[in-house]
Amino acid sequence: MESLTRQRPLGITIIAIVLGIIGILTLLAVILGFVGVAVFVNNKVLDVIATIVLVFGAVVAIAEIVVAWGLWTLKVWAYWTAVVVEAIRVVHGLYDWLIAHNPGVSIVSLIIAIVILVYLLADPNVRAAFRV
Repeated sequence: MESLTRQRPLGITIIAIVLGIIGILTLLAVILGFVGVAVFVNNKVLDVIATIVLVFGAVVAIAEIVVAWGLWTLKVWAYWTAVVVEAIRVVHGLYDWLIAHNPGVSIVSLIIAIVILVYLLADPNVRAAFRV
């Protein structure tokens, strides 16, 4: 009931919607992947590897949907989960850019992760909404 009296910042609304959409699309891709494996893969080793990858993808997709719901309903755990995930994305983006020398998409994802992380940590409205 507490989240009903607090105002959700626009940025959190956008992040929650984007995470929810990504989670749903990823879950649909995983389902299509399972269908593809069942229809097209005849090698037992590839079948096992594909199944493991697809199960991992399903877990990530469900986690994105859960975090999106948590952000939407202003749950404190969702705030901290988003902070940790964005920090990991910043580190991964820096690794891709500086160590793996993989510019392009990694630069864009790094910038997006930094912007989201700064927004989550620096905006007083966000901190007030989550009461952190």
